[in-house]
Amino acid sequence: MSLLEPYRAQIDEIDKKIIDLLNERTKVVLEIGKIKEDKKLPYYHPEREKLIFDKLKAYNKGIFPNHVIETLFREIISASRSLEKNLSVAYLGPEGTFTHLACLKQFGSSVNTIPMTSIPDVFKEVKNDKADYGVVPVENSYEGVVTHTLDMFIDYPLKICSELFLPISLCLLSHQESIDKIKKIYSHRQPFAQCRQWVENNLPRAEKIETSSTSKAASLVEWDKYSAAIGSEVAAEVYNLRILAKDIQDSTHNMTRFLVIGKNTCEPTGSDKTSLICAINDDVGALLKILEPFEKRHINLTKIESRPSRKRPWDYLFYIDAESHISDNHLKEAIDEVRKVCLNVNILGSYPKGAIPE
Repeated sequence: MSLLEPYRAQIDEIDKKIIDLLNERTKVVLEIGKIKEDKKLPYYHPEREKLIFDKLKAYNKGIFPNHVIETLFREIISASRSLEKNLSVAYLGPEGTFTHLACLKQFGSSVNTIPMTSIPDVFKEVKNDKADYGVVPVENSYEGVVTHTLDMFIDYPLKICSELFLPISLCLLSHQESIDKIKKIYSHRQPFAQCRQWVENNLPRAEKIETSSTSKAASLVEWDKYSAAIGSEVAAEVYNLRILAKDIQDSTHNMTRFLVIGKNTCEPTGSDKTSLICAINDDVGALLKILEPFEKRHINLTKIESRPSRKRPWDYLFYIDAESHISDNHLKEAIDEVRKVCLNVNILGSYPKGAIPE
């Protein structure tokens, strides 16, 4: 008998127990699903999922890595939820983009993903009930805010359900075996900006051609022998390309924040954000009057962004992210005070704070 056989027998026995427990867990999930269907409750609860992940990590006293526990249980939850309802999630496509990766990271692989060609199309798909949720980029640590996403909240009465942060690792993709033969580089304008120094140092003479997405760039490389694309590792798999170089972004802290949009609201978790839009009067000190109610109550504001209202010239709206849940009395008081000095205040949603990867 092999020295490994006794250990393999132990693993087989443990695996059987895991399968039995997964089926037992799924039976409970299906009972919950019946209640959700009867009461017309949402099937996706990011606040509940956050609490589950936090509890599991606290339970874990062994050697199994915590970050893998979250990935593993994300898929267990995704598969279980698909038995309750096959959720559809629209995202800024096509397949292989970083928004697609964010979609899978947040919902798991047991979900019906719908690639859309633009951010407005994602909002429209959710508003018209053709998708249960949408995933859109809102901010990059290197390039700043995605203004198009912020502007959509003016036109569409949707809620922010959750947020997530995704590290952006960019690769040079091609059919070639060496970068020496690359004459053209395809990519979206943001990856070009994020890899500017690397491209100048390694491919200074290559023609740079902008595309609508990193996946579109990868698809063009399929038919262009002496070209390369800047994109994700997933795009390399989807379009059967070689990875000539990894992590070519100029900043090692390149990260994008994504929002999940939908129609339902989230319960508090104890670690939440609330986003709102304020339409201010064109008066001296108007912005200060908005900020003071939060400062008085020691509410941290993680983002303040101005955008044109698109109604009158030089008329602006302010987007604010506050670290608190709308159910918190201090935040309620602050917003009530803000309403007195604003033309309008629109609450975009309270949702669990996303964890920033280390």
